[in-house]
Amino acid sequence: MHDSTVPDASFFLGNGSHLDQLIRQYDWSKTSLGALPDWPAHLRSTTAMMLRSAVPMSLQWGREGWMIYNDAYRAIAGARHPGMLGKTLLENWPEVAEFRQRALNRVLDGETLQYRNHRLPLIHNGEPQDMYLDLDYSPVVDESGKPAGMLGIINNVTERFQNQERLRIAQEAGRIGTFELFPETGRLEVSLEYRRIWGIAPDVPVTLDLLARLVHPDDRHVVGPQRLGMSNRLAYVEYRRIDPVSGEIRWIARRGEVISTEGRPDRFIGIILDITERKRAEDALLVSEKKWRQLVEQMNVKEVRHRNVRALLQQLGNDAEKSGRRSGGMMMLAEMLQKSVAQVSRFASENPVTQIGDRIARQIEEAFGKDHGWLDHAQWQTDSESMQA
Repeated sequence: MHDSTVPDASFFLGNGSHLDQLIRQYDWSKTSLGALPDWPAHLRSTTAMMLRSAVPMSLQWGREGWMIYNDAYRAIAGARHPGMLGKTLLENWPEVAEFRQRALNRVLDGETLQYRNHRLPLIHNGEPQDMYLDLDYSPVVDESGKPAGMLGIINNVTERFQNQERLRIAQEAGRIGTFELFPETGRLEVSLEYRRIWGIAPDVPVTLDLLARLVHPDDRHVVGPQRLGMSNRLAYVEYRRIDPVSGEIRWIARRGEVISTEGRPDRFIGIILDITERKRAEDALLVSEKKWRQLVEQMNVKEVRHRNVRALLQQLGNDAEKSGRRSGGMMMLAEMLQKSVAQVSRFASENPVTQIGDRIARQIEEAFGKDHGWLDHAQWQTDSESMQA
C-alpha cells in the first residue's frame, strides 16, 4: 500500500508529457546521474523546466553526455526515440559525435555556444539527411557554480534554410532584390541582391535616409512610403539611382504589397529590378527613330516620287519584255494614265523637265490601286517583289 506521507521523488517531472513517464520508468542508477530520488536540485529544476517547454530541448549530463530530452525534441530524434533516453552522446549521435563532444567540453568549461543554420549530416529516420539546425548550448551549474551539464535548445530550420537558399539563387539568377520595410520604426530588411542593385556594401546599414540620398533628385517625389496612402499595393514605379562610388546613373523598377492590420500598414514588402539595360535600349530606339524621322522630313518628296516612278518604269518595262511586247515602261505608264508618251516623259524620264506634282502622283497611285501617299515613301526597292507589295 502506498504511503501518502512519503513524498514522491519524481514529483518535479510533472504529469503532462510523454517523456516524464519514460524518465520515471528508466533506471538512472546505471548512469552518472544516479537514481532518480538522488538527483540534485539543479538537475531536477533544469529537467522540470525542460519538460514543460514547447521548444525542442535536450540535456547532456557530465563529460559522457548522458541524455535527457523533452517531448518537442522527439521530432529531432526521429526513429532514435525512445532509445536515446539515458544514453551517452557517442551512443546517440555517432555520426556527429566529434562536433557534439567538442561543444559539450566547451560548455562544461563554462562557455555558451550559439550556431545558426548549422549543417549536420545525420541519419534521420533511417535515411542520411543534411539537417540545418539553430543550436543554443549553455551550461547547467551545480550548487558550487561549476558546470555539470549542457542544456541545448534546438530548432530544426532545414526547410526554412533550404527555401531561403532556393529564393536567394532565384533572386540572383533573375537579378531580383527583395525588401521588407516596417514603417513604425523605419527598419529595412533587404536581400543581398537588393544591396547589389543599389550598390550598397554588405556591411553598410540600409536606411530610408540612405536610399533617399541615392535616388536621383528629379525622381525622389515618386518613391518612399509617404506616397503609398492606404492602398493595398505598392504602385509600380521606375526611378533612377546614383551609384555612390562611380556616380553612374542606373534605373530601378519597384513593385510590392502593403501588409495591413486594423486599418493601418504594418509593413511593406516588395521587389526591385535593375532595368538600366532596358531603358538604354529604349532610349537608343527613340534616338534612332528620331533620326529616321528627321531624315525623312528633310528629304525632297518630289525627288522621292521621281525615284520611285523610275522604279515603276523599270518594272513595267520588265513585265512588257516578259510578255513579248515591244513597248517600254514609259509607253505602258502613259497608257495607264491615258496620257501621251511626251507628257509622261516630262516628269518620268531620266532627266525630267519637271518633277512629279501631287496631282500626277495621286493619279499614279490610283492607276496602281494604291493608298494615298503610297508614292511618297522612301523605303521602296526596285525588285519586283517590293513593287508588288
